[in-house]
Amino acid sequence: MRAEHINPFIESVSEVFESMLETDVEALEIQAAKDDKGPPDIIALIGLSGTAQGVVALKFPVQTALGIISKMVGFEIHSVDSSVIDGVGELVNIVAGNAKTKFTKHSIRLSLPSVVRGNLYTLKNLGELTWLSVPFKSNLGDFEIEVSFKPATKKAVKKDGGKKAANPA
Repeated sequence: MRAEHINPFIESVSEVFESMLETDVEALEIQAAKDDKGPPDIIALIGLSGTAQGVVALKFPVQTALGIISKMVGFEIHSVDSSVIDGVGELVNIVAGNAKTKFTKHSIRLSLPSVVRGNLYTLKNLGELTWLSVPFKSNLGDFEIEVSFKPATKKAVKKDGGKKAANPA
């Protein structure tokens, strides 16, 4: 996975947080995601398909998720409930949808978001997909985005609706 594949997601996080939450975020150093890191409390995932395949994950400690969703809805939320889970799912959907528009050489479709909660979940490298991680700092709390992104081969794209791949590199 190349940096050019994660940069649209970094830009999208910054744009979404600035416009929707009126909050600046600071992206820290891009790094290879490590399976051995302690898991966060809430992970929101969305799949990518089309001329690129992969997954986007936003990972939040509970306090960060509560701060972000409280800011989104305009009132203080004190515990994780269905509105927090739905809000985190919508946030990953918005971030991924915004990033999708930045990929001019790819036709990408998004899956429905999924949200998992608890400390039993980790994201692992599967096959050829590797994860890049970008930690963020904000006044609403720290969080991470992890992205696995691989341009599809022409053969895989052809199976997926018979579309020709734009130069996937």
